[in-house]
This record gives sequence, structure tokens and C-alpha cells, in this order.
Amino acid sequence: MELEKLRLEYLRLARCSAIQDSYDLLNIYADYLLQTIKNHHTEPVKTFADRDARMINQMIFTKVLHIRQVVNGVSFTLSDGSALNSIIDPTIVAALIRNVYETVSMFNLIYRHTKTDDEKLILYNLWVIAGLNYRQKFESLIITPEDEQKLKDEKQHVGNLVIEIEKTQLYIGLDQKDKEKIQSKIKEKDFKIRFDNNKVIFLHWQELCDTMGVKFGLFDQIYTYLSLNSHPSNVAVFQFGEMFYNQDNAFLDLTNYNLRELFILLSIFIADYIHLFPEALKTFENLPLINQLVLNGYNRVARDDEYSINDSWKRLGRSPV
Repeated sequence: MELEKLRLEYLRLARCSAIQDSYDLLNIYADYLLQTIKNHHTEPVKTFADRDARMINQMIFTKVLHIRQVVNGVSFTLSDGSALNSIIDPTIVAALIRNVYETVSMFNLIYRHTKTDDEKLILYNLWVIAGLNYRQKFESLIITPEDEQKLKDEKQHVGNLVIEIEKTQLYIGLDQKDKEKIQSKIKEKDFKIRFDNNKVIFLHWQELCDTMGVKFGLFDQIYTYLSLNSHPSNVAVFQFGEMFYNQDNAFLDLTNYNLRELFILLSIFIADYIHLFPEALKTFENLPLINQLVLNGYNRVARDDEYSINDSWKRLGRSPV
């Protein structure tokens, strides 16, 4: 593709002014993620944590496909022939993107933001413990001996994971107050912490923007925004009414706005996944140049160049945006 055409296509996919542009970009993300699964999923990993990281890549892929299906729009025809025109519900899109935000920020917190093996082990174990402890709430629903045994096995597994945490040199070197912070997260079924000079810092979902390295101000209140549209808040209800009250297709503009947040998150995930599994870079660099540019472009816009997947962006010449 000659340079000027390449730049124009990059601008189209970077700006996504129309729903079709966003739909085309979703296909580019889906294509790369599936190629990564196909080419690298069976390669050996050294730890259970990295095995789960491979699975998270598959989960991100299926989330993209489901969002793609929603963005395709829905319609309905009554038996008398009257019909609903094809629409997209941006609140559904926002709810799905919130799930992507949580998945991508969790992945970054465990697999990229951690600076040592001990940090990674503690964060990963806390994450696993949180999930298993939540599942213990279903104890009253057990009806088969197999389920009862599974519950016992999971309780034992949780105990072993706690012991692994407590045996790390990082945990041993913490003062008592910070050890208690980790124990409190185990009880709370939470994993969102970071370490700062051997101090345990609690995190909220919104604060994970900082751990991902997102530039200041770019994702301000994104989690609150996505949650507002995910829950049946009054704001979500009256915004829904405004989206479809007039004939200006406001729902398309809001959907595109939401999708731009999604594209940043997906690009951050791709960059972090390649950082964890450098062999995936080969698949990335075998993509058409335009695909490399847009997939890395959103990542570079959101974070500093130190997070850039490769230097393909230099082939555009001067910055096109």
C-alpha cells in the first residue's frame, strides 16, 4: 500500500467516525487475536499463572466477537408486519466494555505491572483465591458427592495458595501491618493491590488505569462511566430515552464513543500479552502493515512509547494525527 493511501486508511481506523469503521477495526482485532491463539496457544508454559494468561487471551477474543455481534445491530418484526428498525444499544456495549476493562486491567496488574516473581505470585494467588472463595458461597447448593469433594479440594487448594504467599521472601519481609493488609484481601475475596517500597497499597478498579500506564486524564472516571451505563441507574434510563427519541441516530455516536474506549483497552492487552509472551510478536509482525499500525496506535496514544509493540509506526513518516 503506497504511503498516502496507508496514511488515509490509518486515519479512518484511528478516528472511526462511522460505525462501519469501528466494525472494520473490530474485525482486525479479532483476526489478530485468533491468529495468536492458533499460532501460540499450544506452546509450553512454565507456570499455572502463564497457562491462565493463555486462556485470558482466548476470553478477550470471544468478548470481541460478542461485542462485534452487538454492534451489528438488532431488529424485530411483529406477526402483523410492523417492525423495529435495526438499532444498537450503547448501554449493552458499555456493559460489555466494562467487563473488558476489568479483564485487561487485571491482566496488566498481575502479568506486567508486577516487578518480581514474588509480586507476581502473590497477586496471582490472591486472584485465584478470590475466585475460589466466591465459589464457596455455593456450598448450600451442593447436591452430589462429586460437588462436595470438589468443594473440599478447592478449600485445600486455597489453603495451599495462602501458604505459598506466606513463604515468599517478599511477604516475609513485610511489616506486620502490611502482612495484615494481604490477609484482609484474602478475607475480602479481592486481589487489587500493588507494592511500593515493600508497602502494600490497596487499589480500586478506577485506579488500575494508573497501573496500566494510561496517560493522565485520558481515562478519567472511565470505570464510573461504564458502571453507570451497566447498572439500571436513572441516568442510564433517561439517556436511553434521549438516544432514540429523535431521528438523529444519537445511539450510533454514543456507540462509537464507547468503542474508542474499547480499542484502547484491547491494544493495551495486546501489548501486554506480547510483553509476557515475546514469541507472539512474530505473529503480530506478520500482519499487514496497516493492521500493525492501528493495533499499536491506540496503545501508543494511551501510554508512553516505552509500551510500543514495535516501530512500525515510524513507516508512516510524520504523525498523521
